[in-house]
Amino acid sequence: MIQARFVFDRKKRVKSFNLTGHADYADTGKDIYCSAASAITQTVIGTLTEMIKAGQDFIYLNEVGEIDCQILDYDSLAEKKRIAAESLMFSAYIGLKQIEMIDGQTYLSILKEEDYS
Repeated sequence: MIQARFVFDRKKRVKSFNLTGHADYADTGKDIYCSAASAITQTVIGTLTEMIKAGQDFIYLNEVGEIDCQILDYDSLAEKKRIAAESLMFSAYIGLKQIEMIDGQTYLSILKEEDYS
């Protein structure tokens, strides 16, 4: 099963997400749940890379079996970039929630946390 963890800040923005595991629906490379989760999250990371600075504004990890993405400080971004980053990060949450609803957490489980630090 893919375990997805989304952390929201006090303004209800997705601060970070982390995905680990394998859906085990099919063999690696043929698993539609892993492919869908990977496509959603990698599109978000790729678009963020085009808009803001990786390593300065956000950090990410994209390895076999694990994907991480974290916005370091929304408030340091220019308004248009902040709004776009907020939307992209939230779209990852919505996209994965839709996948999770397909089979009732058989292949993907999402944990939503709040972090007000």
